[in-house]
Amino acid sequence: MSERSTDVVVIGAGAAGLAAARRLHERGIDFLLLEARDRVGGRAHTLSSIHGSYPIELGAEFIHGAARSTRELMREIGEEAIPSGGEFYRLRNGRLALESDRWTTTERILERVDIAGRDQSVAAFLDTMPREELSAEQRADVCALVEGFDAAIVEDASIIGIAKEWRSGVNDTSHRPLHGYAPVMQHLAQIAGDRLALQTVVTRIEWSRHAVTLEATRAGAPLRVRAKRAIITLPIGVLHAGGELFAPALPSEKRAAIDAIAMGPVVKVALEFRTAFWEQVDNGRYREAGFFQAAECPVRTLWTRNPDRSPVLMGWSGGGAALRLRNSGLDSTGAALDTAMELFPSVDVRAELHAAYLHDWDADPFALGAYSYLRVDGGNAREGLAEPIDDTLFFAGEAASSDDSGTVAGAFDSGYSSSELIAK
Repeated sequence: MSERSTDVVVIGAGAAGLAAARRLHERGIDFLLLEARDRVGGRAHTLSSIHGSYPIELGAEFIHGAARSTRELMREIGEEAIPSGGEFYRLRNGRLALESDRWTTTERILERVDIAGRDQSVAAFLDTMPREELSAEQRADVCALVEGFDAAIVEDASIIGIAKEWRSGVNDTSHRPLHGYAPVMQHLAQIAGDRLALQTVVTRIEWSRHAVTLEATRAGAPLRVRAKRAIITLPIGVLHAGGELFAPALPSEKRAAIDAIAMGPVVKVALEFRTAFWEQVDNGRYREAGFFQAAECPVRTLWTRNPDRSPVLMGWSGGGAALRLRNSGLDSTGAALDTAMELFPSVDVRAELHAAYLHDWDADPFALGAYSYLRVDGGNAREGLAEPIDDTLFFAGEAASSDDSGTVAGAFDSGYSSSELIAK
């Protein structure tokens, strides 16, 4: 068995782990960064299109809100942020209809939430509303947006947590890195250099004050790492499943914080076509389209890369919609194609298809979900997750971000914060 020693071991080379490693490097602290996958980025997973001229984002894709840490990193490498707007079309009675404002109902409902009052699930809160104030169709729209944006299960998600997030403005503006997230992640990986170990799966974390011993396998070979401290950036889904990972077990208050945060399931399907045919349909009616929604389809949302004229439609199922898709037994790629066929019946969509890419984040063993949401009575669970244990175990990731949870920027900021606590 090979052995390594360092001051700080960072577990996970997603956005949080890479950011933590960067800050440790800047502070002159010796570290080792371990990643189970054969790539960096974690839940940011960028592929190249067949022609290599545009990115295929199977994981994180958008820059939400101000996202200062993300934008600062992009400026360092000269990467451009492009707006991700475009018109919104909904399939109604077999025809796509333009909707000028799809947020109105959801924002109206969430404004009614007493964030200082008793918490309940999103579904339970909606059930309290009389039909004359919230029709069945409007209720379905609210649930669809919560599932789509928060990847949440409406019967499980905290209405207070959802309301606070929407009121924070994180959903007000969205951009994309022009070339995807890969250049940003690779930039941080280069800073880590030879202190980054890929294909390294941690199987046990033994700890006492200022002493951490990791048991792991690197490319199948056993590895032991000794460090004074550890920064743990494992996704909340992996922390849920890792009850036997820590020895001794995590304190009850830490387990309670972990249990109060859920990991939202997401299935993402990228359909790469020979041409952006939707821009030509109906004399160019949909040339400025950003999103298409077909509520009755198993994959009910497709979006474009507008204003970038890439011939890609991204299929998205999040939260309860992802569970329903899985339970339907349908092939996810086929279901996304079926949605495109429903939207554009005049086009031979299958003949236009050039390639398809799929990732089910809930089935990914190193993620077990896409991003986090608060469960009912979750309250300050994110702050509780971020709290260090005995100045030895530090936790980071989007789930530990109280300001920008569920985002790449939140993961970056959390990674920076955890390493800065060590550097004090």
